[in-house]
Formats: sequence, C-alpha cells, structure tokens
Amino acid sequence: MTEFTTMEKLQMKVGPSGAVLKYGEKVLVTCETYYGFTAEVYEFVETPEETGLGYIECRLSLIEKAEKHFEDGGHAIAWCISRD
Repeated sequence: MTEFTTMEKLQMKVGPSGAVLKYGEKVLVTCETYYGFTAEVYEFVETPEETGLGYIECRLSLIEKAEKHFEDGGHAIAWCISRD
C-alpha cells in the first residue's frame, strides 16, 4: 500500500530547520539532521481542481530520497532539482 503525505504534513515534519518547496508538479524537501541535510522529491497525486483543496493539502507520493546527506540545504535542494 502506498503511503501519502501532504506539503502541510511535511512542513510540520521538517520544522524550522528544513524546507518544503513546490517546484512545478513536484515538491522538494530538505531537513537538517545530526548527519547533515536530507533530500526528498515528491509528486502530486491529486490536484486542487480535483479536490477543491489548496495545493498544500493535496496528496503527495515519494518519488526518490537521496541515499547520502548533504553539507547544507542548498546542496540538498540542488540534488532534488537535478532529479527532474
């Protein structure tokens, strides 16, 4: 079974040390951890037009997660963008 999340839930998960960015039809996520910054790429599985919800409430599915940690959030997001 596929697990879904939303931008709203991701923002609560990453807190102030992370970022959740809408990038076209994808969502790029980074979060600071003890080991460095993580990087994840999600895609929308529904749209505001379909649901009547705001895009931050639409469901997302994880596409890819970096296997390594990054030195900062900028490099983590650059990795996410390179996955497009």
